[in-house]
Amino acid sequence: MKFAAMRFFRRSKKSSQLPKSPKKSVQDDFERDKYRLYHPHQNEFYDYAAQKNSVFAPWLELPAPILERVFSFVCPHCCDESYETCEQSALEDACMLCDLRDLSHAGQVCKRWRKTAVKLMYHSIRIDSVHYCEREIDLSERRKRRSRFDRNGLPEDTASARLHLLCRSLREDPTRLGALVQYLKTPYMLRESSASALARTIAVLPNLRYVDLPEGLFSDDPAYHTLKLEVQARCPGLRKMTYAGGSERSLEALGSGNIWPNIEVLELARINMDPAALRRVLAALRHLRALKVSDCRVLDDDMFKYNDVLPAFPALEELVLINTPRVTSDGLVSYLCREDSQKQLKVLSLSHTGVQPSTLHAVLARAQNLTTLSIIDQVDYAFPSHSGPIPPLTNWSLRTLRFEITASPTTSPYSSITSGYYNYLASSLFAGGLPRLSAVYVRDQDFPDTLLGLPPPMPGFAGGQQRPSSSSSAGMFGMGNASLSPSSVGNLSNPHPRFSSNNPFAAALGSSRGLGGLSLNQTLEVFTKGEDDIDWGSIRVDPFDAYGGAGNGSRSRSGSMSGRPLSSYGLADIGSGWQAGNGTRRSTVVQGIGASSLLVVPGGPATNGHGRSGSAASLSTPREDLWPRPNSSHGGKKGDRDLWR
Repeated sequence: MKFAAMRFFRRSKKSSQLPKSPKKSVQDDFERDKYRLYHPHQNEFYDYAAQKNSVFAPWLELPAPILERVFSFVCPHCCDESYETCEQSALEDACMLCDLRDLSHAGQVCKRWRKTAVKLMYHSIRIDSVHYCEREIDLSERRKRRSRFDRNGLPEDTASARLHLLCRSLREDPTRLGALVQYLKTPYMLRESSASALARTIAVLPNLRYVDLPEGLFSDDPAYHTLKLEVQARCPGLRKMTYAGGSERSLEALGSGNIWPNIEVLELARINMDPAALRRVLAALRHLRALKVSDCRVLDDDMFKYNDVLPAFPALEELVLINTPRVTSDGLVSYLCREDSQKQLKVLSLSHTGVQPSTLHAVLARAQNLTTLSIIDQVDYAFPSHSGPIPPLTNWSLRTLRFEITASPTTSPYSSITSGYYNYLASSLFAGGLPRLSAVYVRDQDFPDTLLGLPPPMPGFAGGQQRPSSSSSAGMFGMGNASLSPSSVGNLSNPHPRFSSNNPFAAALGSSRGLGGLSLNQTLEVFTKGEDDIDWGSIRVDPFDAYGGAGNGSRSRSGSMSGRPLSSYGLADIGSGWQAGNGTRRSTVVQGIGASSLLVVPGGPATNGHGRSGSAASLSTPREDLWPRPNSSHGGKKGDRDLWR
């Protein structure tokens, strides 16, 4: 009876109040497509989003290559495939950590974007210690571990923490993430102190091509023996390796072909081993493209010459020799006599070697595809022009020449023994043997004047630079007698006669320009640096036109951040002191006006004259006063004083 009474209180099941969506008919789609086919003017009013019940976003349908290209602008360092260290490959005026954070946020938009972002993010990994932006000020305060008794707090080692987090992420998914990593760059202090964490990270990177390793590993330090074995076993595709003094046995084992057979860049420093064994090792590396040898006494001309017993020296694209005095031009000429060497060699750097500037023409004549040449040397004798005529430098493919010849410290500073070397370079440029040359680096400040045809600077007593004076001061000190003026003493300055525009002798006078009356036939950018200068000055020299008029050259202080060109294979700086001065340049403009050149005052516009500061010619643009008025012994104004002096 109880159960019968409960039957009346039982709730009946009601059908769902929501109407069922009608099934999509194929006939409806056919009719809709047919209507759009016969009414094409209605396509512009067709709503794609309403049909798909979603938001129409074409950027979500971008192909993977285009999306990867877009993400490369968000995080540029993820596309870094250079063989340079973390310090050398840093981007200027950029925060790499913020760029990586932006790429990570872009990968969270959708699955398609995440797949592309992860592929790019793990391609080239870079670990930085700090943010290179204002964000680091706030983050550094948050990272400090403060306590009740320590209000200042100890900063956290962020680089080590990032390496441990990266190691955990890669070891959790080595199949998908570890296989994507090809370049791993870490700061110097991190790779020197965290060898164990670096070894655990490298163990799951089978496709690694370049990694920053501690310096002790290159010299077979026992403390890094485990790390070296890990790199040899887990990273067989490494492309760059360095061997320093003490690692001769490891270098000899490289010739077996079982350890890193795909090496493309090899650095040798202070190596002391049998030259025959070294030649066999180099010949065993089939993919070797760049070689850098420094402080090696065993390297001589026989290494490059043909030998019936030993294999041939490999054909390289880039050869850098530093402090190898036993290598002369005879060995390089023998090496360049081979056809494969002539076609492959593109960059040649000779720093303090046995190759003399007077014999450099023989090397250039045989390097058909050479684009960059650097020769750095200290000489203690004048250019040997008395022995006979020396052929000029000739090469049809050279684009950049670094001709840095300085005097030895043992010579007298007043001997000027380097002038003959730079006159030889200027005569080679005037001869037209280097038609594709666009940039020249020299250590002579007067070299651009030689190319422009300007006379050397006159001494002060000969009237080289005189302060402009008024008529009253000229009459007071000159007494109206031109013979008592310093400019006429001893006939030290011979001013050119002034001709009219239609005088036939004006062209003959203006034609004597350059070295020996010659002129350039190409546009050239000359970088100069003196012994006491910090920055490199640049001047752009334009060729003389067909009517005998001088071209124009310009020097700029643009603050260019490009700096001096580096090696394309990460072989550090080709030459010494190229990055000094942070790429700053001094400002001077040389304009061609008819048959002569006009040297504009530094810092002023090219069209103005030599007006003083505050005159009508210099009010438009502030510039440096070449003739400042003398101050009292008390000094200048208090506001102009430097507080740090």
